[in-house]
Amino acid sequence: MTSPQRQQVVVRKIRDDDKLAVREPQVRRSSGGPPARRRTRLVRGPLTVGEPAPAIDARLSAADPYRPDTVADGGEAFGLTARAASVRGLFKRYVGGPRQDDLCLRLHAPTRTLIVAVADGVSSAPRSHLGAALAVRQAAATVARQLDGGAVEIDWGEIFSQAAWALLEEHRRECADAHASVEDAAEALATTLAVAAITEGEDAVGRDDRGEDAASGDDGGEDPSHDPDQKACRLQAAAVGDSIAFVLGGDRFERLVGEEQSADELIGSGVRALPRHTSPAGAQTRSLTPTDVLLVCTDGLALPLADGRGEVGRMLARELATPPDIVDFARLLDFSRSTYDDDRTLIAVWPRPEG
Repeated sequence: MTSPQRQQVVVRKIRDDDKLAVREPQVRRSSGGPPARRRTRLVRGPLTVGEPAPAIDARLSAADPYRPDTVADGGEAFGLTARAASVRGLFKRYVGGPRQDDLCLRLHAPTRTLIVAVADGVSSAPRSHLGAALAVRQAAATVARQLDGGAVEIDWGEIFSQAAWALLEEHRRECADAHASVEDAAEALATTLAVAAITEGEDAVGRDDRGEDAASGDDGGEDPSHDPDQKACRLQAAAVGDSIAFVLGGDRFERLVGEEQSADELIGSGVRALPRHTSPAGAQTRSLTPTDVLLVCTDGLALPLADGRGEVGRMLARELATPPDIVDFARLLDFSRSTYDDDRTLIAVWPRPEG
């Protein structure tokens, strides 16, 4: 039965330049009676950037182990503010597939270091969602063990080799074959991986250990953006494959590590991934100042972001100038844009200004 007091909710269109905010819907009654009381709620639906993607009803994933559609995390530690989210892409929601991206945040209290990792399971590998989950956790744990041992410079070769070994061991366990090869494991569990460690209050300006894909293109000299009067954090980052680390300063996105993939390339075609590849294409050590934001993401965000000068870049630069609410951060990542339907994962880190 339809109640005569049934409410009609008028949904407002979300413009590209809308800020994330709590809105009040316009509520009307279909007949007489006292005015309806407005109830504050978040705007429904994703933010739209440019041409929107098709609207669908998402199907639950039947993946085992359980994989939630969306994860969101965040908080403060060691003078840093972190936000993290991973969202299932439009295509996976449509077919009921699992989210193949994953992330991990880990604290190392003795050195006051925040360790972050993101991974993007290769689409063609049937268990790559598990591979991504194993890779980020193993990588973060290995960084912590190195710091426990007094390491100052992270041995990235060991980080990625240990993550690859975790994938191989899982594949051998699953197929009950102690002699299964790395190639066999790659067919089932392949994933990209990007890792960063941010240590509070350590000035790291000076020598950069850069790969060929480093975005700045300089000769490893002093960072021209460094302000000696600002307290900087020490950032170390490396990646295998096309998961990316950027530094956002103002409206400029500087690519640090990770392989660039153009939007017209076939998904998964020729991508370097664990466990087959364990040598990072690039690694970098640099300062992270209070005017910077570290962004570590999978290619589901890196592709629409491109060089940061388009609509997606302008939106992120505006919304990430200061840390958003954790839930708003996840909603920001889950924007709707035509042709971009992959999983997206992003970890953002803000050094807090002194005072």
